[in-house]
Amino acid sequence: MKKLLAALCFLSIPAMAQLGIVRSISGIHAPSAKTLPQGSLFISGSFEMVSDGHSLSVEEGYTNKDGDFVNLDQNTPSNTENLFVSFAIKDNLELGMSFPMHYDGYIRDTELQGVGIGDIEMVAKGSFPVNDWIFLGLSSELIAPTGSKDKGFRPRHRWYIKPDGDAYAFSSDQFAATMNLHLTMDFKDFLTFNGVSGILKDFGEKDYYWLWAAGFNIFPEKIVTVILEASGEMPIRTSNIKYNFLSSPFRLTPGLRVHLPYDAYLTISGDVGLHYFNKNDKDNVLPVELKTREENIKYSVRGSPEVGVAVSITKIIDLSWADDDKDGVINRKDMCPETFKGQAVNARGCPVDEDQDGVLNIVDLCPGTPLGLIVDYNGCPEDHDRDGIADYLDKCSMTPEGFAVDSSGCTKDSDGDGIDDNNDKCPGTLHGDHVGKDGCLLDQDRDGIPNEHDQCPDTPEGISIDLYGCPLDFDGDGIPDDIDKCPNSKLGETVDPWGCPLDQDNDGVPDSKDQCPDTPQGASVNIHGCRIDQDNDGVFDEEDKCPGTPNDAPVDSLGCPLDTDHDGIADWADHCPGTFEKIPVNLQGCPLNAKMNFNHIATRIRFKGTSAVLYNSSYTALNDIIHLMRQYPIKLTIQCSASDVSASQSEQIATERATQIYEYLLHKGIKEYRLEFKGFAEKLPPTLTQQNGSTDIVRLIPSNME
Repeated sequence: MKKLLAALCFLSIPAMAQLGIVRSISGIHAPSAKTLPQGSLFISGSFEMVSDGHSLSVEEGYTNKDGDFVNLDQNTPSNTENLFVSFAIKDNLELGMSFPMHYDGYIRDTELQGVGIGDIEMVAKGSFPVNDWIFLGLSSELIAPTGSKDKGFRPRHRWYIKPDGDAYAFSSDQFAATMNLHLTMDFKDFLTFNGVSGILKDFGEKDYYWLWAAGFNIFPEKIVTVILEASGEMPIRTSNIKYNFLSSPFRLTPGLRVHLPYDAYLTISGDVGLHYFNKNDKDNVLPVELKTREENIKYSVRGSPEVGVAVSITKIIDLSWADDDKDGVINRKDMCPETFKGQAVNARGCPVDEDQDGVLNIVDLCPGTPLGLIVDYNGCPEDHDRDGIADYLDKCSMTPEGFAVDSSGCTKDSDGDGIDDNNDKCPGTLHGDHVGKDGCLLDQDRDGIPNEHDQCPDTPEGISIDLYGCPLDFDGDGIPDDIDKCPNSKLGETVDPWGCPLDQDNDGVPDSKDQCPDTPQGASVNIHGCRIDQDNDGVFDEEDKCPGTPNDAPVDSLGCPLDTDHDGIADWADHCPGTFEKIPVNLQGCPLNAKMNFNHIATRIRFKGTSAVLYNSSYTALNDIIHLMRQYPIKLTIQCSASDVSASQSEQIATERATQIYEYLLHKGIKEYRLEFKGFAEKLPPTLTQQNGSTDIVRLIPSNME
């Protein structure tokens, strides 16, 4: 026994830790935020032991009521046995209770050694799933002071020791309650994190304590789960904060959980007790005045023992009453969990054979078979001709396989042509029609010519046909004679649905002859269907207000000749276009006053021989031009030719002559934008009145400013 206890000393639970062992299969000191499924009963039995090789007090003894110091042995056993039971009344609500028992070994000159009851704890926990891998939880504990007051040396919890040092080992002697927040994070089947943080209130001293625990479960769903946790507790007091912090326990907990059959688990864990700042154990001690019925003794204890051991066995028992398939048999007893609501089942939740044909309802494809009929393995009555009608209802028991049948099992032939509906490719034939094996007409268009000889099998009914079953068409326009209103149309002519020549623009000329097929309605057309323009001025006769205009004469949109300079002489007859306003002109449109006529002035401009040098007399004419351009806002185009020189030099000389005139006018103050000039070699270009061009040396063309 001593060897066993010595071996267990390498793994331990600090005696002052508040959180009990294995309150959930997901952690040791850090309970999961999850709750068990509704109706699950959780039972945990644990053994926790502290025997770390030190005396139960820091001074290795205690001071009795007489002030004498009494030495204590080392390795005095100190352990706790705990039974924890919880039950899930809903999927997200679990209630539980903890029943602790404590034992402390031999303590010299006292009656403290032995077994005693600890404080009973009642627990309620709710789970709040956030998503598939994050869960939040809220729990509360009520701790009743039911523990023994005359047993034990080491106080089991931090809050058992009051601010003045008064304490009982196995009881807080006051009611206490906690409120805890839980967080669980599941990383599939590889890792689970559990964290809990809470506040404990001691109603006697009205003190508060901070409780916490956090840890990881590695491979939580495997046969062996590795658990690593840290946990602790600390009083929350405004005075002596540093002391309270340094003397509070802090422990690291490694552990292994083995998954046993039938939802049972074995957990072995060890605790290593640490101080937050461990410079000197004696600086971080808790002075205790232990109260007993015989006497009060004084000593000091550490914030946390160094090593310890814990072993626990847990079991989950399914006591749920849920009935997911609503068949009256709860899930844990239901051998057929997916029966539908209202289905008759036996005591195990499996369907019965309601029609007593030897096939259970769960696989019976014909559950309403009359009593006494022979059925196949699907529970359906026999159907020898396989027409879908059971033999006991089939009035035509020898129907060929694949034939359509009615509700009595006889052949179904909706159109009465002797071919059943399944094989009838033409189910709409008329009564009395001759049909083939596929149910289709032998004479599809009913024109008296069988399909095999009918070259036109879709001839409309009532149309006259030839020997080949095709409609008679005398003029070959594609319209049968019986409906052709123009039976003598020419071969190849496009016709309308009544056989008459097509005239889409309604101009009286058939489309086959119409060279202008889009003539507007009401327009006069010629024999080719095109609109008429007798004077060829580009304006059709029905719109021409001035018919008879000479060919190529410029006209306006109404077909009337243009008179650009408004001198009363149409442009096509005007030998002097561009005459100034209100200047009297002759019948050729030229000013009666020669000095107002640019063409007359142009005849006075001469060049020396075959050169581009002006005669002096030419400058008088150029000055007359300058006088007119200063008087009237006009532009002037200068054109020159050189018909009096060789063809190879004519264009160059003509350009030089035009340049001479241009530069003189420019020199005299005429703006550049009012002048244009160009040389035309041997001959000036044609005009309306000089249609063959001109060999004049100079031509001046005035025009209004834009």
